[in-house]
Amino acid sequence: MESYGKIFVVVAVLSVILIGIIVYLFTMDRKLRKLEKEVEEKLTHENK
Repeated sequence: MESYGKIFVVVAVLSVILIGIIVYLFTMDRKLRKLEKEVEEKLTHENK
């Protein structure tokens, strides 16, 4: 019976880690998109 509760702890910890990784990737994606847009705008203004 004692090991029955441990599986929930393992699942909870893994879920928190996975959610953290997903949130991190989404925030990095947004930052990269913003930087790409800024670079693209800068390059288009330089070419004019």
